[in-house]
Amino acid sequence: MGLLAHFLRGPHKKTTLLLTRAGPVENPHHLLYSHPGLPLALEGREALLALLPLLRRFPIAHVYAADSLAEAEAAGLLAGALGVPHTLLPELRERHWGLWEGKSFAEVQTSFPEAVRAWLRDEAGFAPPQGESLLEAWARGKRAVKDLLVRHAGQALLLVGNCTLNRAALSLALPLPPEEGLRVEQDYARLSVVDFYGEEGVVKALNLGLD
Repeated sequence: MGLLAHFLRGPHKKTTLLLTRAGPVENPHHLLYSHPGLPLALEGREALLALLPLLRRFPIAHVYAADSLAEAEAAGLLAGALGVPHTLLPELRERHWGLWEGKSFAEVQTSFPEAVRAWLRDEAGFAPPQGESLLEAWARGKRAVKDLLVRHAGQALLLVGNCTLNRAALSLALPLPPEEGLRVEQDYARLSVVDFYGEEGVVKALNLGLD
């Protein structure tokens, strides 16, 4: 059913999903990381706090994030400033890189050349050794966000996410396959807004900031 048919059925209670991305992080060598990941840089903390004037425009009931270093710190920082509770959930983590965790892409290309070629052939379905494919991470993230939308039906909630999770969440409203996720930029410490009416989502804004 398309959105027009959905709305013609009558009024629907609105649930607002606010998305931001924890960072910048302390990653001068551009390493692959997921969990526990890397801590926020000072720049990241300042950038996230700069979002507060935007966030205060919404009646946020709860803040959620992964239990990884940057996301956990960001969620605590924002929830404390907003005066609302926050919860850390492992199912909101970034894609697990397995044996590639903590390596630069140059190191991965040198140590796993065949695997990199397989990755380029199947960007969504490929899983690094002992890691997680984009399809798996995408499905995990979508399930988790769907559960939160049901839990907070009729409310506004803030999700402090990451590169993969935020795009998976947006795909609940947009017909966006995992392999095309990079076409929707998710900058650090910016705000995206999606209104959900039941399971139907409408993207209201992407990458909002005050500058």
